[in-house]
Amino acid sequence: MTRLFSSKPIAGLLFAAAMTLSSGTAVWAAELPAQLKPSVMLDGDVIRLGDLWENIGDKAETPLANAPQPGKRITLETRWLAAVASSYGIDWHPASAFERSVVERAGRAVDPRAIETELREALALEGAPANASMEISNRTALQIMVPAGTTPTIAIRDLIYDQRMNRFTAMVEVPAGSPNASRVKVNGHIFASARIPVLSHAMGRGDVITEKDIEWADVREEVVRRDILTSARQLIGQEPRYQLRAGAPIRTVEVQKPVVVAKNSSVTMMVRTKFMTLTAQGRAVEDGSTGDVIRVVNIHSKQTVDAKVEGPGQVSVTLGSARAMVN
Repeated sequence: MTRLFSSKPIAGLLFAAAMTLSSGTAVWAAELPAQLKPSVMLDGDVIRLGDLWENIGDKAETPLANAPQPGKRITLETRWLAAVASSYGIDWHPASAFERSVVERAGRAVDPRAIETELREALALEGAPANASMEISNRTALQIMVPAGTTPTIAIRDLIYDQRMNRFTAMVEVPAGSPNASRVKVNGHIFASARIPVLSHAMGRGDVITEKDIEWADVREEVVRRDILTSARQLIGQEPRYQLRAGAPIRTVEVQKPVVVAKNSSVTMMVRTKFMTLTAQGRAVEDGSTGDVIRVVNIHSKQTVDAKVEGPGQVSVTLGSARAMVN
């Protein structure tokens, strides 16, 4: 006789076994030790327990301290971490006295040029000259960091402009209108300015200045002395007499026409008339550019004459000095 068994007892046994396994898994997960994170990158303005330790369950969302300023970092030492773990009931004990966690907050730098632009516009509204140059005394204050992902809008607050002394103070706020904005005080001076041509990159002897090598800079009007070049035409086609740096005012004595005859170089001396051309070999006593009159020594006669530079390696001698062309 076949005996039938009810499926209910078997289902109950399977359910009990599943609950036992599930409970065992939960107990095993709960017994995972807390692990310290040696480095942490934050986006927000609060450090939470879960930012520092893994496997701490519901305690992970507990606020602990303020995050560093954007772009900054702090190092949490072993003793402080152990005290926090003990205070919040976290099962963590340092393996050595050198365990620590470095917490950094992501940030982005605000372009100082954007801040200067906003300052100029605000000063113009207060009556500053349109062509004025601005000098900020505490430029390091413009090194502002904001949280990553933040739009760095800029506001100028509490601007005070003294037209008599040409001084100003202002509060720079980034992001504008934010309750957590960075606010720094800046101060400086306003000067009448002039626009002059300068080199866009360093150039030296042997380089010929072209239009592409020139940019324009606003400088204090008092800097523009009589010997400062103020026109691009005065620079184009010229050669620096020595190394010149980019962005600096250029004096007339610092440039010259390109040297085509170098000092101590060999040159061909020429005398031309309607009937003949007389040549001789000479040595340049000084540098010369096309059109310059330089001294040249006739190699054969050893006489020194004045000669006009006609081009690379060529000079012309006046008819009155032709006797120096022969032995």
